[in-house]
Amino acid sequence: MDKTEAALRVEKLRQEIWRLNRAYFIENRTDVSEDVRDALKQELIALEKTYPELITPDSPTQRVGAPLDGRLPKVTHLTPKESLTDAFSEEEMREWEDLMQRYLGDEHLRFTFESELKIDGLNISLLYEHAKDGQYRYVRAVTRGNGMEGEDVTHTIRTIESIPLTLTLSINRSQSGDHPRFLEISGEVFMTKAALQKLNIDLPENEKFANPRNAAAGSVRQLDPKIAAERDLRMFCYALNTAASDAFGIRTQKELMTFLDAIGIPTHAGFDVVDSLEDVQKIFEKAGAARADLPFDIDGLVVKINDRRMQRDLGSTAKAPRWARAYKFPAEQKTAQIIDIILQVGRTGAITPVAHLTPTLIAGSTVTRATLHNEDEIHRLDVRLGDTVVLQKAGDVIPEVVQVLQNLRPKDAQPFHYPKHCPSCGTDLIKHDGEVAHYCPNPRCSAQHQERLEHFVSRYAFNIEGFGKETIVDLIAGGFIDDPADLFTLTPEDLLQLPHFKEKKTENLLRSIEHAKRVPVERFLFGLGIRHIGRETADLLARSIDWPTRTLTIKEKKEIQTQTSLFGAEEEQVQVLGIGIEDMLKKLKTYDTETLGNIHGIGVVVAASVHEWIREEENMELLRKLEANGVFCLQPERASVSPVFAGKTFVITGTLPKLSREEARAMIKDRGGKVSGSVSKKTDYLLHGADPGSKLDDAKALGVPMIEEEDFLKLIG
Repeated sequence: MDKTEAALRVEKLRQEIWRLNRAYFIENRTDVSEDVRDALKQELIALEKTYPELITPDSPTQRVGAPLDGRLPKVTHLTPKESLTDAFSEEEMREWEDLMQRYLGDEHLRFTFESELKIDGLNISLLYEHAKDGQYRYVRAVTRGNGMEGEDVTHTIRTIESIPLTLTLSINRSQSGDHPRFLEISGEVFMTKAALQKLNIDLPENEKFANPRNAAAGSVRQLDPKIAAERDLRMFCYALNTAASDAFGIRTQKELMTFLDAIGIPTHAGFDVVDSLEDVQKIFEKAGAARADLPFDIDGLVVKINDRRMQRDLGSTAKAPRWARAYKFPAEQKTAQIIDIILQVGRTGAITPVAHLTPTLIAGSTVTRATLHNEDEIHRLDVRLGDTVVLQKAGDVIPEVVQVLQNLRPKDAQPFHYPKHCPSCGTDLIKHDGEVAHYCPNPRCSAQHQERLEHFVSRYAFNIEGFGKETIVDLIAGGFIDDPADLFTLTPEDLLQLPHFKEKKTENLLRSIEHAKRVPVERFLFGLGIRHIGRETADLLARSIDWPTRTLTIKEKKEIQTQTSLFGAEEEQVQVLGIGIEDMLKKLKTYDTETLGNIHGIGVVVAASVHEWIREEENMELLRKLEANGVFCLQPERASVSPVFAGKTFVITGTLPKLSREEARAMIKDRGGKVSGSVSKKTDYLLHGADPGSKLDDAKALGVPMIEEEDFLKLIG
């Protein structure tokens, strides 16, 4: 981006940030998430850093807070308010430490850090004036506003029961012997998640608040204090004006927090003092894991230098203290610009439009592509090349575009016209009745061919480790494989002809291929790539059909024992039965479409798809080749357990302490339960571990029972 392009982008970003700030801070309206506003601001900061001459005094990066509402009186702050600089990674926190060391002229200087939970609320300053004999009376409460002046919300803040209207301070606590005239105490006014839920129940649909922060801001700005009094507002405080801090001999941030607590000002007990950023990182990760269980919203930590004298030496920039950082959790949403839109061909011929993006870090990984799902979704969002879009990871994994920021759209952006031909083979695309996706109907399409092979070797199918996309491309190009069965005939000589293949890599891949010849029946069915057969359906088929079995040899059993996690946590209780592919096929053919469709969870669409696949001679030839090349299926005969989860649906999220996701899934299904990928009103339990993500919030909102691993294991005895 050259300077001219940057200047245009900077102006658009400034206008959009101020518009969003006004909507959020003044109008109590959430047009986009906090993550999106942060992302736009970070982009503006980066552009202004590259082109400093584009910085203007009225830029959102140079000012604090948001414009004033205009309804409430404006009040000048006793002490100008600063805004914290954000950090989003451990690396950025290291850079902050280096910056402070350089500023103080000692690269070996060690810091003591004080960390506090960063509550997502509304910044408020309380002003107390000294009356007599160490007594202070509450005189005013002011929003942060633009940093120099804010809105007078004295009438609503005084309704918060935890805020004292008078303070009594012992005079002997003052170094000078005289009490300072004013105490200006800053903190965060917030609403708990439970209070928001209670409030929204009684509000019309179009007046419900999107989050606790908006609800708190809207309540504080009520002209009628009775309304605020009914909304259960809370406040935690963390700052005191310099004159008062000096007068009472407060030397550290920890002493300041203790002082506020001692005089009756509400503070949050969740602050820590540590001697290294390594310890800060541990606190950060612990806070992230506990985030969903807290009664209020947090979006990270505020980390400060504990020593106030060192704070004074470090000072501030034009708008932010050098001695503090807002260390924020990884964003769930980010913004990026669309460079191109391409069509991706799947293994079943389904065509998925994919947006190519400017590189964007989201939820811990750099994203350069995001799904647009289908043509209807492109039209619904009105996605165009050059657009700035909001991204999120669907199910915390797959990046998707969820919104277009049309105020940032280039003037020459044109609507996207969906192609009519397959980008790989040129065949005319089709749409099946009742479906939104386009398909390439050509079974010989090279893109489908490659996708089918990649699917076959993937983790939840045959799980052949060492097969990347590049290796499959090279094997196809070299004429070594034509279908999945050919994978089991590869030799060392074949692989050593490929780029980057040496003896050790060749040996490892061949060992993995040999292990994959013995595959659980549900993985086998999933790996075949039959349309409509996902992991859940494959597992259901595997468990619902009485497959013919054969006894394994001692050698085969020993070989299977070397394959860990093949059947989950209860492997030692499982008798493994072999299933010949030919026998399995014969058994499957005895189920007509109606009989197969009557299996609970299968249905006529899946049944028809299975029978259509079986009728293709090319598919039958593949199965014969797989068996000829030594592949056979395995079915575990589970130990007899009580169907305690019959009719129950689980959702699993987060990292469990002991069980893997696959082990937990198997234990639920063995006991008659189902596992779903998303929370709904039909969910009976949410089984969660560390870093549960948004599913925990969904469960709380819907009143779904939430259990941890320990409770889960108690349920199954």
